Amino acid sequence: MAEGRGIGNVQNKLIHLTPLLIKINFIYCIYYITCTVKNLCCCQYKNDSQLVLNIDFWVMAEISQQYLPITERNRDQIVRVSKKLIQFRKSARLSALLEKIHAADLARIWKDYSDIEKSHIIPLISPEKGAVFLSELDTLQRGELIKSQNTDWIIDRLEELSPDDSVDILKDLPVREANFILKRFDRSHSQQIKDLMNYPEETAGALMTSEFFAVLSNATVESITAQFRKERELQEIEDIHFIYVVDKKNHLIGYIPLRKLILENPKKKAIDIMTPPLVAVHPEMDQEEVAKLFQNFDLISIPVITKENVLLGRITIDDIIDVLEEEASEDVYKMFGLNKEENFSNGIFLALRHRFPWMLINIFTTTLSALTIGIFTGIIEQFVVLALFMPMVAAIGGSTGNQMVAMVVRGLAIGNLHWRDIRWILIRDITTVILGSLAIGSMVSLTCYLLFDNAMLGLVVAIAMLLNMIFATFVGASIPFILRSLKMDPAYGSSILVAASTDIMGFFIFLALASIVLIK
Repeated sequence: MAEGRGIGNVQNKLIHLTPLLIKINFIYCIYYITCTVKNLCCCQYKNDSQLVLNIDFWVMAEISQQYLPITERNRDQIVRVSKKLIQFRKSARLSALLEKIHAADLARIWKDYSDIEKSHIIPLISPEKGAVFLSELDTLQRGELIKSQNTDWIIDRLEELSPDDSVDILKDLPVREANFILKRFDRSHSQQIKDLMNYPEETAGALMTSEFFAVLSNATVESITAQFRKERELQEIEDIHFIYVVDKKNHLIGYIPLRKLILENPKKKAIDIMTPPLVAVHPEMDQEEVAKLFQNFDLISIPVITKENVLLGRITIDDIIDVLEEEASEDVYKMFGLNKEENFSNGIFLALRHRFPWMLINIFTTTLSALTIGIFTGIIEQFVVLALFMPMVAAIGGSTGNQMVAMVVRGLAIGNLHWRDIRWILIRDITTVILGSLAIGSMVSLTCYLLFDNAMLGLVVAIAMLLNMIFATFVGASIPFILRSLKMDPAYGSSILVAASTDIMGFFIFLALASIVLIK
C-alpha cells in the first residue's frame, strides 16, 4: 500500500510539473533555433569576408598575365568577385581587378551589373581605358552610360579616341549636345570630326580615320624615322603599318611598309624605296565593297583618296572586321524578314513595327495555302491519311529552298556568283535533289505500304516530294537574283518567300497527284 501511495505521489508531482517542462522545452527550442540562425549568418558573413580577403591571392594565382581574358568559363566568377568587392567597398582591390580586364571584355560583361554597381565601377576606369570601353559598348548601353555622366566626363574620354571612333559616339548624341562637345575640342581636331560626320553611313568616308603618317617624296629615311619617333612619343597616331608618300599637293604616289623603312639605308629618299599604291578607295564607296578589297588583297589598311588623288585618310582592318560582322548579321536578318537594327534590347513596339509587315505577308501566303487545300477537300475527305503527309511534302521543299537561298545569297555577297553561273548551279543541285529524293522516297513508300497497306499512296508522296524539291531549287536560286535585278538586297525576305512558295506548290502537287492516282 505504501509503495502504491509513493508511486501515486510521484505521478501527481509529474502532472503538476508537466506545464513547466513544456515551457522549458519551448524556450530551449527557441534558443536552439536562434543560435542556429546566428551561426549560419556568421558563417555566411565569414565566407563572404574570406572571399574578399582572398581576392589578392586569387588575382596573383589566377592572373599572371597583363590582362585577364574573359571567357564563358570564368565570366561568372569574375562578375561575382567584382560584385562582392563592390558590396564590401573594397575600391583598391576592385581597381586592381579592373586593371586586369581589357576594356572590350568589360564592355561584354557590362550588362551583368546593376546601375548602382556600375556607378561604383565607372570612377575606377582611367580616361584612356574608358575611351576604348565607351567605343566597345553597344549603342543602347553607351547611350545609357552617357546620360548618367556629365559633359566633362564624355569630353575626357572622346579626346582619347581617334576621330572615326569619336564620330560613332557623337552620332548617337542629340545634335545640340554633340555640337557643344565639338566646340570644346581644339579647332583642328573638331574640324576633322565634322568632316567625317558629313560622310553618309556605310561608306568608306564614314569608316576612315583622318589620322595617318605621310611624308614628302624627297624625305630621307633618316628624317622619316626621326619624325616617326616623335609622332609615336606624342602618341598622335596609333596602329601605323604604312607610311604614305605624297607630293607637295598631297597627292598619293606610294607607300613604305615599316619593316622596309627599318632595313633601308638612312640616306635614301622616300621616292626611291616606296611601292606604288596597290589599291585605294574613294570616300563614297560602299563599305561592303571596301571589305571585299580587304579580303581579296589581304590588306591591313587602305588609303582613302579623292577623285583628284588627294590623300584624305585611311581605313584599318579593325573597322573592316566590324563591317564584315555587321554585313553577315544583316544578311541573316534580311533572309528572315528582320530589320538589321533588331536586337533583344529593342522595345516591344519597335520590334512590332519591324515585324508587322512580314506578319501580314505571312497571313496572305498562308491564306493562299489554305485556298489551295480547299480546292481538294473532296480527296482529303475520301483519304484522310493524306493530311498526315501534307506537312512532310511542304517541309522538305521549304528546307531544300532555304538551303539554296543561303548558298546563292552568300555567293552574291562575296562576289563569286553571277547570272552566267545559274545554269550550272541548277543542273548540279537538281541532280543532287533527284538522287536524294530517290532514297527518301523509297523509305517513305515502304513506310506507307507497311502502315497503310497502300503502295500507290507511297508512290504519290515520293513523286510529290521530288517535284516540290525541284521546284524549291528553282525558286531558291531565282529569288535572290530577281531581287538583285530589282536593285534590292538579294537576302531581303528570301527565306520567307521561298517557304511560302514551296508550301503552296507542295500542297498543290501532292493533292493533285492524289486526285489523279488514288481515285479510281
